[in-house]
Amino acid sequence: MIPSTQLFVTNLFPVLVQANDAAQPASSGPNIFGALLGLLMGIVQLVVGLSIAAFAINKGFQIVSGLLSGIEIWAEVKKRNAAVALLAAGVVISYTNVIAGGIAAMTTGLQNLVSGELSAGVGAVIGGALNLVVAIMVASFAITVTFKVMDKLTNNINEKDEFKNGNIAIGIVYAGILIGVSGLISAGVSGIGAAVTSFLSALLDYLNVFN
Repeated sequence: MIPSTQLFVTNLFPVLVQANDAAQPASSGPNIFGALLGLLMGIVQLVVGLSIAAFAINKGFQIVSGLLSGIEIWAEVKKRNAAVALLAAGVVISYTNVIAGGIAAMTTGLQNLVSGELSAGVGAVIGGALNLVVAIMVASFAITVTFKVMDKLTNNINEKDEFKNGNIAIGIVYAGILIGVSGLISAGVSGIGAAVTSFLSALLDYLNVFN
């Protein structure tokens, strides 16, 4: 029994090796194509992310300039005005927090496209783009409203004068409030984006667009 078993294993092993070697070339092609496509999508996402980051920084500074009319941000930074610097940093971080949800949704869509899930991928990309547009509009509005609400709640404080005089404490408070509020707004915007993405994916499946 043992010699026959050894003979069986000896004859079977080369067959399994040959079958494995024959199967590898067939699977390597799609894997390489998928990896290259994923790399290309990653590069596109990086370029888009950098462009949006530059836009967010510029937009954040514009919002601060509008809220503190008459105060030039870079002039105050040059004078080492930490209060204005903290506010500007808080606004930029808040702005990027809100619009990050749109970028994350688009990333999910690109990953689904690379993996071959066309309906889910297209739905996620479109939903992510819409989410990004909504986030950009909401971010500016939310930051401005938060600043004005705080101004109304602090009747005995002239925020503009405090920032101009370099009151670090008020800079920390405002930066913290804006960053905290942006986290809540980002969650809400991401929820809207997820719902839109699910709806579009279901609609594309229902219409059999990619079938």
